[in-house]
Formats: sequence, structure tokens, C-alpha cells
Amino acid sequence: MAGNGARREPAAAREAQIEGIIESVRQARNFDFRNYKRATLKRRIERRMSDRRCRSVSDYQALLEKDPSEYDNLLGSLLIKVTSFFRDPDLWEQMARKTIPQILAEKRAGEEIRVWSAGSATGEEAYTLGMLFAEAMGPSFGTADIKVFATDLDEKAVGYGRRGVYTAQQIEGVPRKLRERWLEPEGGNFAVKKEIRRAVVFGVHNLTSDAPISRLDLLVCRNVFIYLNAGLQKRVLTRFHYALRRNGLLVLGKSELIPFAGKIFEPADLGQRIYRKNGRRNAALGQVRLVNLLEQETVSRADPAEPAPTEQFHRDVLQAIEAPVIATAPDGTVLSWNAAAVGLWGRPEAEVQGKKLASLGVPGLTGELLVERSARVREGRSPREQSAGSIARPGKPSVQLQVVVMPLRAIGSQEIQGLVYVVQDVTAVAELQDELRKVSSERQSAHDELQTINEELQSSNEELETTNEALQSANEELQTTNEELQSTNEELETINEEMQSTNAELDATNRELAARTDEMNQLAFLQRTIIRSLSSAVIVTDPKGRITLWNLAAERLLGVAEQEATGQNLWTLHLPSLSRAVVNRLRKALGQNQAIRGEEVHYEMPNGAKGQALVAAVPILDDGDAKGAVILFDDTTRLRSVTSELTQLKAKNNGSRQAD
Repeated sequence: MAGNGARREPAAAREAQIEGIIESVRQARNFDFRNYKRATLKRRIERRMSDRRCRSVSDYQALLEKDPSEYDNLLGSLLIKVTSFFRDPDLWEQMARKTIPQILAEKRAGEEIRVWSAGSATGEEAYTLGMLFAEAMGPSFGTADIKVFATDLDEKAVGYGRRGVYTAQQIEGVPRKLRERWLEPEGGNFAVKKEIRRAVVFGVHNLTSDAPISRLDLLVCRNVFIYLNAGLQKRVLTRFHYALRRNGLLVLGKSELIPFAGKIFEPADLGQRIYRKNGRRNAALGQVRLVNLLEQETVSRADPAEPAPTEQFHRDVLQAIEAPVIATAPDGTVLSWNAAAVGLWGRPEAEVQGKKLASLGVPGLTGELLVERSARVREGRSPREQSAGSIARPGKPSVQLQVVVMPLRAIGSQEIQGLVYVVQDVTAVAELQDELRKVSSERQSAHDELQTINEELQSSNEELETTNEALQSANEELQTTNEELQSTNEELETINEEMQSTNAELDATNRELAARTDEMNQLAFLQRTIIRSLSSAVIVTDPKGRITLWNLAAERLLGVAEQEATGQNLWTLHLPSLSRAVVNRLRKALGQNQAIRGEEVHYEMPNGAKGQALVAAVPILDDGDAKGAVILFDDTTRLRSVTSELTQLKAKNNGSRQAD
């Protein structure tokens, strides 16, 4: 229960209410968690209940209805974002040492490299992959055709990753050499360099419903399957199988030992959960192997018996059918391939019989038909399915097909023994439909034109017969129009008055701003004039030490003209009159936001004249944040000279008195 004072609810009612919240999230934010593990979802919903001090699930449901913004907070809790750079170092060492070099070795020069970090959260994993590929490829990385796709359900997390800026704590896992090479300081944080960011493409993607990214060499999806139930795990793994190239690699999380993955992929490094798409068979055969495992993992079929005499008659009937007909066993193995199918696809029955239909790559039979639609018929969820397809012919129009798949049942039994695919060449029908659409369009145009002519004739007759009525009606319309124009004119006058009032307010505001600008300019002029007229040298710097003000006394005392000094960095500017030690003391004190008051320094002018000055340096602070500094040099050379002369005169007078 959420909170210490939570009300006790019946377990069944509580579970139903949890399901209600999951459905509310789906309806309100289009996030479907129905196939996620209930224990995880329940813990995270109860955590939000505790945070919002809801004593029961029904209270939290009422809060969601009252405050829709809570959906965003709940989604942030449900979409787990546990990630970091180089998480599980052993895996990344294996990737850098063996996996990535192997991928690159199998590529031809200039060939595209495609990598997918699925469920990448805020992007650390995707940038880790980018760094490893950059290290492995060396200088060629900058010109290589490489893409690292980083996707996640959470749009905010994707936006964060796209910026590529992380805190010092977030990059602790990056090895020092890679940190120095691929990260750069930015405003107290660290940004991924543009060479890596150019290769990483971020996007919002739902693994369970969106089409997968295809033609992948490497797919990394770690610690996502632990939140999915077994059915959803299988569905996503089949999508991953489709997305990978031949010999492509799949990397799962260390805690994700999924038996189904071992059935459709070959383990490349089971300890690190690295799998390879079976590359020793062609892609179509691998796909049908996948379909069979998913749809009926335990189906086995005995060797077919010798055909009975009546079966030969049925076979002859099948061969005589002009439409291409294909019959398969429940596992997709081709049993019959009639003469029309041979003529359409140019492949003899002996070549295809006994092979899986999905592995043959038959043009016009789409993957959707062979997988999803066939599965619905085979499992009895649909009496028949149909799909459109086409066969491309070089230099000729494509052959348009209409394919119907139906169940094959034994006589007197409802048990499905296989599937029958009936293919119709509908190219002529499609052409006739196009022609019919054109003729119908022309006919409709002619009909519309005739109707228009008839209406015009009828209208002319009516106008001739009722001219007076038309004139009277026109007069009434003019009166109505005049009233409408008058009303519109009044509205325009009202709008004009409002515009004039607004303009007057804007004019007053502009005059006030101009007056304040003049006052500010005058104050700035007075301030600058006063500072320039001071006998003490005045220097003002910004937080980085750049000089923003340098008065005439500073020119005389420090030997650098105002035009040369303004905009320069005080700490690197050559000051003929001051030693570097004095400048360094000032820099150190101001860097620590400490003031220097009344410290005496010695200077020497370029013409050889020497003197002393009192220096005062005060940092400009705003709530502890340094905004710059003010440095004053008060030349005390003459004062010390006069003081010395006065001391000598006093000593002389004292001596004269003692002599008297």
C-alpha cells in the first residue's frame, strides 16, 4: 500500500484498479504498458501514490482525472532510465577488443555501417558506441558512412541525449583517454564533440509497435526485456531478427538470459549476451525459421505417406487449375505447387517442394501475408485472409496479384492440416478499373456540364418571367448589404479607435523609454567622464579578466594607451610599469573573490622614472557570483617625496634649535 495511512483494499479490486490506471495511461498518453511485467508497474505506481500521499489506488485514479499533468510524472516513473557511459565495463572491453573490429573487418571500403541503441534513455550508451567505433576506425571515422540510431519511448530523455551535454558525475565511467579525446568542457559540464554527435541520430521509437530500423550491423538493447512479459519479448525479438543484416549482432543485458533468443539467434558470447543472426543460411530461410519458432515451436511432421490413387486424381485437378495454387503444411513447407504457379514464377515444383514458402523469396507474396495473415488463418482466428502484391518486369508494367490464403482441413474434421494460397493475376482487372475510373470521370464531367447548361437555361427562363421580382429582390439585397456595410463600418471605427488608443499607449511607452535611455546615456557619460578625470588609475575587468574600462591616469601610470588596453586580458597584457609578480598577486586574490586594500607596489616607467603606488583591488560580486573587478592605483611617489622633504626640514629645524 502507498503511505503509512493507506486504506486496505481487497487484492482483486486493487489489481483491477491498477489495470484501470494502465488503461488510463494508454488512453491519455498513448503509451501501452499492458504487456509489461505487472510487479514492476505496480511498484512504480505505488511509489507515485506515496509521493502524492494517496491512500488508495482509487484516490490516485481520481488525482489523475483531476490533474492530467500527473500523467507526465507517472510516465517518468514507469519509463525506467537507468543508464551511464561504459556501464558494465567487461562488456565494453569485449566490444572494443573483438566485436567492433570484427564488424569493421567484414565491411568493404565505403560500405554503410548501421548501429541501433534501442532503449537508449538519455543517450550515454549511444555515445559510448560512437566513441568505440571512432577509436576503432581512426581518422577514417570522420568521412565514413556510419549511423548510430539512439531511440527511446521518453521524448524528454531523447531531447536530453540529443543535446549531448552531461555533468561531471555522469561522465565518471568514461576512460580518461576517451574523455580527453571525445568530450570538451562547456559551462561547467562536458559536451560530446561534434564528430561523435554527427554520427548519432536520436528519435522517439516504440519497440513493440513501431517498425524496426533495418539493415543493422549491430543492435544493442540492454535491460529492456526484463520489464516485458514472455509474449512481448518474443514479439520484439522477432522484430530485431528482421532488423539485423546477415551475420548482424544483437547485444542484450547481462540479466536477460531469454531462451527464445537462443532459438532464433546463434550465441556469439553467451556470457556477455551477444548473439549473431544465423549467417550460414540465406536470409529468407532464416526468416522462415524464425516464423516457425514463434508460431508453433513444437510442431513436427511425419514423413508423408505414399499418395493414394485418388490423391493423384486430386493432384491432376490441382494442376489443371489456371490460377496459381500453393499448398503448404502447417509449418509452411510447400506440399503442392501447380503448373500455373510454375508458369508465373518460372520455378519447377521439384525445386520448391519440401522447402519453407517464406524462405523462397517468392515475388508478390509479402512478408505480412506469409507471417501475420497466414498465422491468423492457421490459428483459426480468421476464416481467410487476402493481400495484394506485384511482380516487377524490366521494361514492362508490373504484374498485379491478389493472393487469398485459406485453411486446408481434412474431410469431416475441423482440424487445420495446412494452408492453401490461391493467386489471381488481376493486372487486366486493375487496368480495366483504371480505364473505368477515367470513363466514369469523363461521364461525370459531361453529366455535370449538361446539368449546368440545363440549370442555366432554366435560370434564364425564370429571369425572363420574373424580372420585376428579381429587381425587387435585388433592391432588398442591396438594402441588406447597405446595413451590413454600415455595421461593418461601425466595427471598423471601433477597431480604429482601439488602434489609436494602443498607438497612443505605445507612443507614451516609447517616449518614456527614450527619456530613460537618455538618462542612462547621460549617467554613463558622467560616470565615464568622472572616472577619466580621476588622478588615480582605474581599471575595470569582466569575470574573465578582459578590460572594460581604462582611464587616463592608468595610461600615464601603466604606460599603455586606452585603445590598446580595452578588450585585452589584463592577466596576459604586457604592463611596462609593473612587474609580473604584482599582476599575479592581483589575479590570485581576485580569482578567490578576495579584496586587496592599500598594498604598496613599486613601478618603473619606460623612461626610467621610478615610483610607488597604493593598489586596491575589489571583486564585483552578485550573491557570491563574480561579475568582474575594480582595480585602483594611487600614485604616492610625490606624496612620499614631499613627506621626505618635510621630514628633512623638521630634522634641520630641530638641529638648529639644539645648536642655539
